Amino acid sequence: MQAGVAGASWSIAGTLARGLLPRSPLQQAVATGVVATVHYQLTATTWSALEALASKPGSRPTLRASMLVAVAAIAGGVATSAATARAANRSLPAAVAGTAGRFVAFAGLAGGAAAGWEDLLQRRLGLRPGLDTTLVPAVATGAAVVGFSVAFGARRAHRYGLVEPQRHAIRSADATTMIKAGGLGVASAVGLSALMVGEQLAARGLEHLGARALGRDTGALGSLLAHGTVLGAMGAASVLGLKRITSVVERRDDIVEPAYPMPPTSPCVSAGPRSAMPFASMGKEGRRFVLMALTAHEITAVTDEPAMDPVRVVGGYECTSDVAERARLTVQDMVDCGAFERGIICIGVPTGVGYFNYTVAEALEYLTGGDCATVVPQYALVPSALALRRTRDGEELTRLVLEGIRGRIEGLSPQSRPRVFIVGESLGANVALDIAMVPGGVSGMPVLAELGVTGGLYLGVPFRTELWNIWRANPEAVDPAGVLVLASDPDLVPALPARQECHLMVVHDDDPVSKFGFRMVVQPPWWMGEAATRPPLVPREAKFRPITSFILATIDLLNGMNSRPGTFERVGHDYRIDARLGIERAFGLSSTPAQAEAIESALRRREQQWATRRMVARKLDRARRSIERTMAEWGTTVADVDPTVESALGPLSRFGQITGPPGS
Repeated sequence: MQAGVAGASWSIAGTLARGLLPRSPLQQAVATGVVATVHYQLTATTWSALEALASKPGSRPTLRASMLVAVAAIAGGVATSAATARAANRSLPAAVAGTAGRFVAFAGLAGGAAAGWEDLLQRRLGLRPGLDTTLVPAVATGAAVVGFSVAFGARRAHRYGLVEPQRHAIRSADATTMIKAGGLGVASAVGLSALMVGEQLAARGLEHLGARALGRDTGALGSLLAHGTVLGAMGAASVLGLKRITSVVERRDDIVEPAYPMPPTSPCVSAGPRSAMPFASMGKEGRRFVLMALTAHEITAVTDEPAMDPVRVVGGYECTSDVAERARLTVQDMVDCGAFERGIICIGVPTGVGYFNYTVAEALEYLTGGDCATVVPQYALVPSALALRRTRDGEELTRLVLEGIRGRIEGLSPQSRPRVFIVGESLGANVALDIAMVPGGVSGMPVLAELGVTGGLYLGVPFRTELWNIWRANPEAVDPAGVLVLASDPDLVPALPARQECHLMVVHDDDPVSKFGFRMVVQPPWWMGEAATRPPLVPREAKFRPITSFILATIDLLNGMNSRPGTFERVGHDYRIDARLGIERAFGLSSTPAQAEAIESALRRREQQWATRRMVARKLDRARRSIERTMAEWGTTVADVDPTVESALGPLSRFGQITGPPGS
């Protein structure tokens, strides 16, 4: 227990390091609690294993034996970590070995210190075992290590300089938030203490059961097996809890919103009068997308130029379970809605839940005067975190849709052939780029050219994108013609001549989605190398720590998604601010300064208005259902009691429904 407490205490300093984005006090409390808990369990289990090596079967190790094994663990662990340091950046096995060596040394230091304190206080000074002779020395030792860690961190910051010094590790907060964070911190400490006590009781219980079953004391080996069993049980419980959470999230997102109850009336969108695509097949996000399409009148009001109604097509995920058939139905719906009668066809690859950024679609519709068709082939209807294993289906579906589009275009006269582009954001960018990665064949950007794609925009490319990872290491391998461009801001990319396109990746320097990685549990990521080589906005003083850096990066991942309707900022994983200019640069389009300003204003205003209408519709629908539920409990209806109230509930239920543009 003492070794585990020391390990938990020592780990706290690492959680105070700056990340890509500031954390809230509540998130800091959670991060510290999780890191301390994990380090407690790993240190306690590793020291139990080392003690088992230092003792004879059925007995406890002597102080001499404990100190010898502690010194050997420290020396061996440090040597292993040092020997694998260079290779750890490029080799996962080397990173695992280095992390294991680090934790063995960590456990040896903690266990040796615990054994030394125990011998001094209990055996030599004759003090009785208690908190003052077990927990307090371990925490005191940990505090000393924390002090050294903080001092070394300040020294690194002074040496390398602070990037964006206004970005603190923890966001400032009001008194209420700090009180909540303090409470959460206390709760985390109590929870950690309860976990430690519970783990000890469970492990000792297993030891006693083992001893009774074998008829003798199992010693340090029995303690190791008991700790390992408890750790395995905790891991299994965590997996089951995660499955339960994902199941709840999946059901929560599969709803029909009060604001979007009826199919659209426009003939230019899926589920409209000319479309055979079922309205119910496209999920919450697909229904939003077709009902929020701009009209010619709205476009002209912003650009002050003639316009036409743009086309929006959604290949509903639930229209069929067969990927090839869904692709065929999507292309047929494009024909029915008039997509091939527009000058630009944009394949909008959605995220896992079927979402395609409305701001990007609207920016394209403004810039083209409605002479465009945006096509969204859905490969899943679950949040992106749950759709990671379905991206191969997304690649196949999108590739089949592109093949179908190419076949249709080839039958048109050269003068009437639309240009084909592809746009993806987040997991959509993952799918859009990895369409070009063909197993067993020629891969890379030439594949997109073969499919008829003349340009593309990829916003917030995720860390797991195969083409992205190969391109960073060896661009020529997947982009021999050099058509793929990377920028943190579209304004850094020079404007191309009219109708000249490119493939543009826009990735913010502080976007955690492009920098996250599961390997960060043990392996330093590419962007946490030497201080001078780190990308802009990455703290130079932050030191990679296995497990700790991964947990902080996970919190960054959550914070990178924060956004407010109508407020566009170039921060984290929010790419709405890049939509209009990104489309211009990638598609070879242009606008006058006045039009650009008007479009940017309209994009923000519309997003805020749509969000407001959805919120109003949701709250009013909740109020209506609450009234009806209460009346049902009374055994009657509103109409039976007061017809005038019943007549008011009709407009109440319809208020906020999307039956026209904002302001209608």
